[in-house]
Order: sequence, then C-alpha cells, then structure tokens
Amino acid sequence: MTIDTFIIENKQKDREILSDYNLDLELFNLLGLDVTDIVPVRNIFRITTPKGMFSLKRVIYQKEEMDFIMSAVEHLRKNGFENVMEYMTKDDGSLFYEYDGEKYYLTKWVDGRELDYLNPIDLKSATHLLSQMHKASQGFDMSIAPESRNFLGKWPENFKERISEMNEMKFRALLKKGRAHFDKIYLEFVDMCLEDAHRARKLLMDSPYEELVSKAKEESGFIHHDYAHHNLIQSFDGKLYVLDFDYCAVDIRIHDLGSLIIRNMKKTGWDIDKALYIIECYDKESPISNDELKVLVPFFLFPQDFWQISRQYYIEKKDWGDRDYLDKMNTKSQYTISRREFIEEFEKRI
Repeated sequence: MTIDTFIIENKQKDREILSDYNLDLELFNLLGLDVTDIVPVRNIFRITTPKGMFSLKRVIYQKEEMDFIMSAVEHLRKNGFENVMEYMTKDDGSLFYEYDGEKYYLTKWVDGRELDYLNPIDLKSATHLLSQMHKASQGFDMSIAPESRNFLGKWPENFKERISEMNEMKFRALLKKGRAHFDKIYLEFVDMCLEDAHRARKLLMDSPYEELVSKAKEESGFIHHDYAHHNLIQSFDGKLYVLDFDYCAVDIRIHDLGSLIIRNMKKTGWDIDKALYIIECYDKESPISNDELKVLVPFFLFPQDFWQISRQYYIEKKDWGDRDYLDKMNTKSQYTISRREFIEEFEKRI
C-alpha cells in the first residue's frame, strides 16, 4: 500500500479495509476480550466488553511504517501532548496480536462526539489543537521515518508526476470509441485542470518552498496528514483527542493547515472568509510566516481531487460502479471553477 502525499477522504477504501478483517471467536479469545457488541466505524471495529470499549484495528502497513506511527504518537505524549489515543499493550509489553496471518492491535475507545467543522467553535478548537500538535512533534528522530513517509522537498516532483498522469489519462479517454459519461466530463475539464496544475508547479518553484523545507528539517517535526473532522473527538468530559495517525508523515506544517482549509472550503462553497478565519486561529497559537502563506497558493491551486478520482478510474480501475464514479467526478470537476475564484481572492487578501 502506498501513501499519497495529499490525502483525500475515501469511504470506499474504508470498506475495503473492513472486509479484510478476519473476525473470529478465536481472535477475541486471543485478545482476552469478553465481547458483548461489535460495531464497524469507518476503518475499525468498536468492541464493547464488560471492561469497557476498545478500538480494534488491523495492521495494513509494513513494520517500519508501524514503528514510525507508534513512535510519532509516543513522541507527542513525551512532549506533553496527551490528546491522543491510548494503545493497549499485552502482558509482555508487546502491542500486536497475530491471528491467521494478520496482525491486530487495540486502543481505548474515546467516547464522545466528532467535531463539526461547520461549527466555528469546533473549528477554532481543532485549529488550535493542530498548532499544539505541530509544536509537540518537533524534535522527532527523523531517522525513524521511512522514505515513503518523508515528503520534505518532494512537492515539485509530486506535482510533475501527477501532471504526467493527467496527460496519460487524457490520452486514454481520447482513444475510447464509446465514451462513458465519466470520460466526457473528464475531457471537458482536464485541460483546465492541467493549466492549473502547471501554474501551481511554477508558483511552487518560484515560492519560498525550499526555505520552508530547510526550516522543517531543523525543527524535525511531523504532520498528521488526515486532519478530518471524524479524527477529532470531544470526549464527554470536554477533552479533545486527535485519532488515527495512520497517514502521519514528515513534511512542512502548512501541509496540514492547507488540507484543513480545503476540507472546509468544499463544505462552505469556497468561503474565503472561512479560510482566513482558520489561518487567523492557527496564527494566534503559532505565528504563520508570509513565506508559508505564499506556499499555500500552489497547494490550493493544484487539482488534487480531480487527479485522484481520475486515477482511481483510469489507472487503478477501482470497482466502485459507474454511478459512484460519475457522482464524484461531477463534484470534483466543479471544484475547478470554484477553486480558481477562491485562489484569485486569496492572493488579493494575503
């Protein structure tokens, strides 16, 4: 399994992961749990027992990646950031349970509610917590991070590869004799998206990106890389938790902040004031430099979501059904126009 530099929420991937769980009585005996209820929640199972509730997760990464994830969470704890999940170790101190060729692990279930990014109070809390997490991540041992999790300095090449793939997919669509609705929408928007992608790469190359990379290397921090509302839980005693560090990676912190803004833009009709509100909330906790604001522009402009759904259709050939693909493409292609208007206003306001 590979990790994309820019993560897009993918419910189909969650379903694929859950289908590979081998839930069996022997597994629960191995876990030492007297299970009274099992509920699928995104890509994990919530296990209810007389001793409390737990999250059961199957290991889907190589050992070096799991070591990196666990080390990242432990590093945050050591630096005073207690807003993370608690891993349940075995009697011998180890973490993983092996069953039928697969590995599983348990964490304590955080009972509470998911944050709502449309709620300005929740959004402010989430943004403040993100800045605190970034501070606590500093001083991490970078040698632990596998190459697949180190994105520092790789944005230009990443943009270049995705541009090449969009051209390849355009060629495939043009070669089709009987074009589906998906192909027609793709061909209608691909030239506009390629134009934006090329501009984004040029803006990135002309920006202070390399200076930010150098600073990040000195600070030795990492990012969450999937700071979605469902990964932030407010417990019933009022404490906020950041969950699911499966996608965490080494990169400049503006990657996380930019992703948080884009998630909100798609829910609010690309509301520039909401984007600036998020930046202001983060800046109050941890000042954002003008260089970082400049690098946000190409990050926003690159048509990542359009590229990804197209890649899943033409290259990965995910078996999701025509209707799912068409609905996603209709939505993500329209982002192209909204994104352009947003970028134009954003550049005026920063």
